[in-house]
Amino acid sequence: MASAVEKNIDNLGSKEKILSRQFLRKLFMVSASHPMIFQHFRSHAEIIVERHRQIIEGGKDVIHPYSKFSLFWCSFMIVINISHMVSSSFRLCYILETEEGPTLHVVDSILLGLHVVCFIDMCINFKMGYRNVEKNIVVNRSRIIWHYLRGWFVVDFVSCVPLAYVLLHMELTGYRYLLLGHLMAMLRVLRIATVVLNLKPFMLLFTESYIWHRTVRHTLLFLISVHWTNCIIYILPALGYYWTGKMPRQYTLFLNSTSGDLSTYSPGMRYNKALFITLSALVGVDPSMLKVSTVEEFVCYSLIVFYGAMFMVYTIIFLLKIYMTYYNSATRYHGLLSQMEAYMQHKQLPAQLKTRLREFYRYRYQEQYYKEDDTLECLSDQLRHEIILHTCYKLVNRLPLLEGLPASVVGAVMGCLKPEVYLPNDLVMRAGDNGDCMYFIANGTVAVYSLKGVEICHLEDGDHFGEVALLMADSKRVATVVSVEITQVYRLDAVNFRQIVKTNQLLYNRLQELAAQRMHETVVLDDEFRRQREKRVELDASGTTLLS
Repeated sequence: MASAVEKNIDNLGSKEKILSRQFLRKLFMVSASHPMIFQHFRSHAEIIVERHRQIIEGGKDVIHPYSKFSLFWCSFMIVINISHMVSSSFRLCYILETEEGPTLHVVDSILLGLHVVCFIDMCINFKMGYRNVEKNIVVNRSRIIWHYLRGWFVVDFVSCVPLAYVLLHMELTGYRYLLLGHLMAMLRVLRIATVVLNLKPFMLLFTESYIWHRTVRHTLLFLISVHWTNCIIYILPALGYYWTGKMPRQYTLFLNSTSGDLSTYSPGMRYNKALFITLSALVGVDPSMLKVSTVEEFVCYSLIVFYGAMFMVYTIIFLLKIYMTYYNSATRYHGLLSQMEAYMQHKQLPAQLKTRLREFYRYRYQEQYYKEDDTLECLSDQLRHEIILHTCYKLVNRLPLLEGLPASVVGAVMGCLKPEVYLPNDLVMRAGDNGDCMYFIANGTVAVYSLKGVEICHLEDGDHFGEVALLMADSKRVATVVSVEITQVYRLDAVNFRQIVKTNQLLYNRLQELAAQRMHETVVLDDEFRRQREKRVELDASGTTLLS
């Protein structure tokens, strides 16, 4: 009985191990959920082929660079690498021991934990695939190992060796060996390139905005640069301390001190002072306000000013690029207005016409200019159709003519519409002309006049006109339409109109009823106008007779 229970426990344990291995293998495989996967693979079929290639070439333990595990680990290492860069430089330049000699500090314990994580990262890098110069994914185990040995291995290995911690823990007071240990840890700063590279897929988890990506990247580089500059201010006395074993006395380093003994000031106070100096240098503050007593300090400050100037130039270029990206459409709109102003001046157009042109451009583009035709041209028919439907969504809801019609018919109508804009008092169509289209009003108001000039009605948002001529045999317009205010309409050409009407009897019947109703109203108003005019003529004639 006991042996059976033990066997069941062993079976459960083996099943758990198998499940855990399967879970890890799934995390190591190329994943369609990676934010950059479709920048390399164009379809799910290619992803499946890549999974088979990963198993065949790399085996079960190779980590694909576009796997879930790779995404998580690279994002995690962003924090670890930045923490290592900050801690190692702070430890070297600010933790200067007193007369008791070098001792373990809390920063050393933090660095030890970071060293352990970096060592784990080394082991993972021996198994993680990479993207080569030809932009091909390499998952072959031997090529991965050789690539890492030729690349980041030396930097990673040297920077994660806790030499300084071992010396301090064993109470070995070799100052120069301690300096070597701290400098070895600072070698991790070279990994800033990896941090910037891994930042892109991490940011894609939250947003695809180019502006946000560049802003976060620039802010991160700025903060790290400020910290490193703060450390550079105290790098000379720190090197002197570890090289000679004594605290240098000739440096004031902008502190209000005449003794030059940095150990009398806490690391926090020195860091705050260095931060003030760095930010002052970045914005170009006059160095005469700072207390500089040695040539080394002057050279140090000059280097900071030079670096600050270069970084500010980079920042200005970055901000200009962000501005041009964010306000590109507005800038192009104002450029278009400038061209229009030059054109109007060249043609010597009257002031009233210039005003109408400006109103047209302002309403048509809404101060945002972009090449809509070029944008739509590269899209598929389905995407163009969906965009048009979304753009005309409010118009569809306002049109009683399209109520109850199948979605295919409504989509066909919307897909054939073409936008037009008319200014106040613009002639939209004239009675007696050949009708080659009908109109749907999106925004605005138009006035409708009969053949004899009688105002029939005003049409507003959601109304339509011009369909009567398309249903008549001679295709003649029976009314004149003039815009009362700035009006945006959508035009449906006669060719598309006839194709759509033929496929839907309900729409055809509605249009016939509306056309007959409008024709009747027009005839009634014209007859009433004719009778009133004849009556007026008779009254004028009788008045003339009486006078004579």
